[in-house]
Amino acid sequence: MALGIERRALLTAGAGALALAAPEATAQIWPFGRREAPIPVQHQGHSGHTGAGAAAPETTLTGEEDAVVNALMNCDAAGQTCLSHCLALLAQGDSSMAACARAVREMLGVCAAARTLMYSGSALAAAQLAVCRDACGACRVACEPHISHHAQCAACAGACAQAVAAIDALMS
Repeated sequence: MALGIERRALLTAGAGALALAAPEATAQIWPFGRREAPIPVQHQGHSGHTGAGAAAPETTLTGEEDAVVNALMNCDAAGQTCLSHCLALLAQGDSSMAACARAVREMLGVCAAARTLMYSGSALAAAQLAVCRDACGACRVACEPHISHHAQCAACAGACAQAVAAIDALMS
């Protein structure tokens, strides 16, 4: 066993000495302020362009679309708080919060995707908003039994109701 430790120590010390002795290795180990890293061969000659091409046109949202995005952001904030509260209660053994936590988690994922698609001007945004509307409705229903004794659930249910109303106004 002692031979294995000695061998390992010897190999580690030798590798460290070689790394410090080579100027290239030293520059790679401590590159701060030493010199500019060399450009790999496969990337030489590409300094004339950034590879990004023309900038994509910026998507501007209408007033109703902006209202939906804001409602979904409020829903996200309230949902994150509600989910954290549900998980804390579940950890204490309160299994009555399981359906609420599940519905909030689903709503958070679906609505985040809807916001992303809206910001990018995607043709899929309308379909995702329809799913988002359903997820917000289900989340509101799951939170309702708890709104009288959990402020987090009340806030989440209210935010989901506002999101559904904003989506309905946009899609009508």
